[in-house]
Amino acid sequence: MAKTGLIVAGIILLVLSGLGFVTPVTDTGFTIPGVNILCQSGFGQLGQLFSGDLQQICGQFQLMMYSIIGGGLIGIILLIVGLVVPSKSGGKTLTCSYCNFVAMSEAELLKHGSDKHLDKSPFVCEHCDFIGFTEEILWNHYKDKHPGKKKWKWN
Repeated sequence: MAKTGLIVAGIILLVLSGLGFVTPVTDTGFTIPGVNILCQSGFGQLGQLFSGDLQQICGQFQLMMYSIIGGGLIGIILLIVGLVVPSKSGGKTLTCSYCNFVAMSEAELLKHGSDKHLDKSPFVCEHCDFIGFTEEILWNHYKDKHPGKKKWKWN
């Protein structure tokens, strides 16, 4: 199951970055990349030598350019992580069958059941007072504590 929040955030960042590349920011229709290229050209370099204001403006547009590229890269990373990394519970809800407890993992649900609802378990050892919360736990108990004895009533 994909992580929807990461995918949405990645798409939003990519759209904003795309808008930053194509939206005119000057009266003459220059975009941020266009102004950045103009500042780095020979005429832009020459103009910056004679005007401190132009040098400051070119510096600001260069920072905006880095922000656009950075936002786009972060958007791509969020998309990849959102699509590739699975959700923690694999899309299924882990809810206790005896109460409304919701667990984040199967191990947490098993621990909750063993701690809170052990008295309701049908997996009781016939040779001692052990109670297992799952059939597998009872089977392992028989293997470790009563290896030679019969395991079930029907054996």
